[in-house]
Amino acid sequence: MSYEKCVRCGSCLHFCPMFDATGEEQFSPRGKAYLLQVMDQIEDDKELGKEFRRLLFQCSMCGRCEETCSSDVDLLKVWHEQRAKAVETAPDEFEYLEPLKDALANVKNIYGLAEEDRAIYWLDELEDEIPGLEDRVYEKGKTAENMIFLGCLMSFRSSQIDVLKSLFKTLEKLEVDYLVMGADENCCGHPLYLMGDEKGTEKLREHNRKVIEAAEAKQVITACPGCLIQLREHHELEHTEALHHTQFFDRLLENPPKYNQTEEFSYHDPCELHRILDIKTEPRSLINKMGIKFREMDLSCCGGGGLLRMTDPNLSDLVIQLRTAKEKVKETTVITACPSCREQLLGQDLETKDIVELLSDSLGGVE
Repeated sequence: MSYEKCVRCGSCLHFCPMFDATGEEQFSPRGKAYLLQVMDQIEDDKELGKEFRRLLFQCSMCGRCEETCSSDVDLLKVWHEQRAKAVETAPDEFEYLEPLKDALANVKNIYGLAEEDRAIYWLDELEDEIPGLEDRVYEKGKTAENMIFLGCLMSFRSSQIDVLKSLFKTLEKLEVDYLVMGADENCCGHPLYLMGDEKGTEKLREHNRKVIEAAEAKQVITACPGCLIQLREHHELEHTEALHHTQFFDRLLENPPKYNQTEEFSYHDPCELHRILDIKTEPRSLINKMGIKFREMDLSCCGGGGLLRMTDPNLSDLVIQLRTAKEKVKETTVITACPSCREQLLGQDLETKDIVELLSDSLGGVE
């Protein structure tokens, strides 16, 4: 087992956002790895077993522990495997996850809303401002070089409408051949993946794979790093490349117009994007091409990943509150490239913009 390589050196404690927020050893990667190592000695302790299963889900799965581990423990894989085992071993302890699982099984989105509504919210809001947008929604028989995969957050949350508007305006401005999956899009399966439900996840992936293949898309583009993890690593798209929107636009634009900067910017790098997907260069390249001056924030978690907003919202809030205070970003606009991170930042009343919003402003929108 990989966790047996942990020598309890404590290097992970300096970087773990859960330990930073709580100051308690059991929340740290070292603490959980130690419990795993002695599990055979404490397996009869029902309360301790219950506590350990709870701790597994009090984690944002940001991957920083694995990045800093001097013993090369594959910690993200360990947490994934242990989460699956925990849910299987004690399903009654995770009944609060059942509504999410039911929603994904029945209507294929995390909010439990009707499948046909996946395109209605943003289409009603944007179709007058972006002529022809309704024609961009996928239907059987339509094909395009690029398929836009919005994901649940961007499809249903009104807080994401400015990002969607900028994304579509930019695609139109650059005359990109694209379709949006719309009502034919299922959740990417990332929430189920994070709780270890591989069977449920695969059903969602299979549907998305068929739609993308039917559209003959050469590329599938998403602004959500969690969705990209699923599309790139798990959807098995043989003839379609999965890209983050910053990758796509960075490839497409060598010299975009300069951004008329009047505010101070900080850049928050999403954990799943830079650490798990290893997409670090393109977001910064795109920002730099627009001539934007910005301050790098620490490569730390916002508390919005790993299902933490559902499993322990108070801990999730504490992580972003501490981050905001340490980084002193109240007087800046925080740039990011992830809808979940955006939700966390907005929850702290921070000014925030997705990179594509800056790009749309630079390009001047649709003429």
